[in-house]
Amino acid sequence: MRGKRLRRLSVRLPAALLAALLVLVITLAVLWNVVLVHDYNRMKELAGGATFHTIFIALGSALLLAITVLATILGIRLISNLRWSQRQSNFLASVSHELNSPLSSIKLFTQTLQREGLSEGDRARFTGKILVDTERLSRIVANIVRAAEVDHRGEDLTVAPTEVDLMAYLRTYVDDARAVHGGDLEISLSGDEACVEIDPLMFRQVLDNLVDNAIRYRARTPAQVEMRVVRDGDWTEVQVADQGIGVGPERLDRIFERFNRLEEGHPVKGRRGMGIGLSIVRSIVKSHGGTVGARSQGPGRGTTIWIRLPAVRRAEVPA
Repeated sequence: MRGKRLRRLSVRLPAALLAALLVLVITLAVLWNVVLVHDYNRMKELAGGATFHTIFIALGSALLLAITVLATILGIRLISNLRWSQRQSNFLASVSHELNSPLSSIKLFTQTLQREGLSEGDRARFTGKILVDTERLSRIVANIVRAAEVDHRGEDLTVAPTEVDLMAYLRTYVDDARAVHGGDLEISLSGDEACVEIDPLMFRQVLDNLVDNAIRYRARTPAQVEMRVVRDGDWTEVQVADQGIGVGPERLDRIFERFNRLEEGHPVKGRRGMGIGLSIVRSIVKSHGGTVGARSQGPGRGTTIWIRLPAVRRAEVPA
């Protein structure tokens, strides 16, 4: 609690200093111009002509304006860097928590399995828990690795696309998601048959992040997710809609930013996020030549993430 308070103060102090500096500069400019106007005739006589006086006013005003603009830019950059630093600190804390949770669970269930006298039912249940936590750990590590790749290469990631029957691919994914998440997830699939070129492993990470977000930010248990495929001319759109906490219009455009976490200011029933999942989704989709966006009717009314990918038209075989 004290650490959070100190971090907030670290941003408020430069903001307050910037505001005070701007007030002082503006006050100085106003007073300076009032004096010049009040003593115009006297200064004109001392200067020996109007030309010098005009140049003096113009130069002084330009310098004050330049100082004000530079101070504003420096202040905004400083506050922006401090906020970015805070987000990185929150990210590191979230990563530590996200990694420690499944590792602790895996260790606990593994130690339990070493005990004698366990029934086959208990062994199967504990083994299932270990597999679920291992899958979760794998997704966390994959996101961290992908984030590092984005930092190194930019958003133009290296992909190995192959032609895929999208509905068949998504049916397989939905079956796997039901097996992994069990009672935490209700997921359905509908829509048009379509063919796209994607990197199957990389695009699975996109779907994993979207489903994981739906579970994390669910309004109730189980999380309800509806996947839909829509053909639209030369594009194929994959829609992933949930019934979770939703997103306010003021934050909708920012949810794909790095380190932006939806739980800030919102109570969530799932785990805290690391703030990199949707930024990775954006990078992967962009690398496939597609676009991604979100829509929501507001807090408590769910969120739909849509992904538009270039459609592949299969050549017709002549009879």
